[in-house]
Amino acid sequence: MGYEFEFEQPAPGGTFALSNWQMSFVHEVMWEAGAAAGQGLEQALHMLGFEPDDQTVVMKRFMSNSHWHVSANEARFIASRLRLATSKHLISELLPFYDDAPEDAEQLVDDFANFNEVSTAHDGYRVRQSSA
Repeated sequence: MGYEFEFEQPAPGGTFALSNWQMSFVHEVMWEAGAAAGQGLEQALHMLGFEPDDQTVVMKRFMSNSHWHVSANEARFIASRLRLATSKHLISELLPFYDDAPEDAEQLVDDFANFNEVSTAHDGYRVRQSSA
């Protein structure tokens, strides 16, 4: 099981995938960075400089198999928050809380930020859970 992301407007290289284990860490970074909120956690997560705002995406889009569309503007915002999280060392601060954090955690977040940035030229992307 995992997650697949596909550009809204098909293009070469327009897919990206993460396992459930990898995506669980990316979810956490998205929550902590204020890129996505929901599931009741917005009340608990108010990291200074990473507060959710009116551009914050609903996390439900990344936790179901409903083929949600993430718009180009939303993808741009997600990428900017993930880049901010990297530059402010948020990821390295989260790692000690995980017994099984991916060794390449920062690279996973960077790769997902890259996909979000590139997807802005293709009207964003669709999210779905995969069985592969």
